[in-house]
Amino acid sequence: MITSIQHKNLVRLLGCCSQGPQRLLVYEYMKNRSLDHIIYGKSDQYLNWNTRFQIILGIARGLQYLHEDSHLRIVHRDIKANILLDDKFQPRIGDFGLARFFPEDQAYLSTTFAGTLGYTAPEYAIRGELSEKADIYSFGVLVLEIISCRKNTDLTLTSEMQYLPEYAWKLHERSKMIDLVDPRIRNAGFIEKDVMQTIHVALLCLQAHANTRPPMSEIVAMLTWKVEMVKSPSKPTFLDRRHRWKNENTSWETVSAEFPSPSLTPPPNSRDYNASQSFSGPMVKV
Repeated sequence: MITSIQHKNLVRLLGCCSQGPQRLLVYEYMKNRSLDHIIYGKSDQYLNWNTRFQIILGIARGLQYLHEDSHLRIVHRDIKANILLDDKFQPRIGDFGLARFFPEDQAYLSTTFAGTLGYTAPEYAIRGELSEKADIYSFGVLVLEIISCRKNTDLTLTSEMQYLPEYAWKLHERSKMIDLVDPRIRNAGFIEKDVMQTIHVALLCLQAHANTRPPMSEIVAMLTWKVEMVKSPSKPTFLDRRHRWKNENTSWETVSAEFPSPSLTPPPNSRDYNASQSFSGPMVKV
């Protein structure tokens, strides 16, 4: 199955080894290791904005392939900063140990939670309802990490900055999103509207209701300016999640009711799909 999934932004499986109880998969060599070594301060390597955007867009295209373009409908379940980077810093999604195949006629699968806390969509964390929208939520968190060059949770920072998506939303409300950007990028210079567009897309990925998160094809279109950005994000999930879940007077049933189950919509490559159902604005020429 894995060998049939081929895309330039997915790690390529070369073979496997089996000796006694040992089972190994052999993947292509990635010269620049994984993204977390760079954005979590494990390396002194600096990535300018163009390289970071290349990584963000490549991850988005890899997820679009898994969700919409592959002959198999696949949800990764563990999108985070373990993305691998080749010699030209092109991103490759790997680590498919938690991935699930989906029937085309199901909106979501009911399954036991698996993944990494901090990147997990609420409907999946609370009720075990897994869909492509869970990957989209994780992608939104990862985009904020790449732009700010920090982990999504850092308890060494001041209280309002400790949880990255929450801090990003506060900056959005104050119209100070520029403060989220890695200071090294600000010092080196960048096109502000491109960075703000990317942060806006990340916030759309973090919406509380799964069905209001854009599909990956729309995310790619917004990142590449092929559609107008007309949607405004509402307050993401994490605010209620962090405060209300600690409230002993609030039942799990009440919390769960705030996050409706994903509904089935035709994928963009289906015959019944209408682009106006997905894209946030009219198509424009680039």
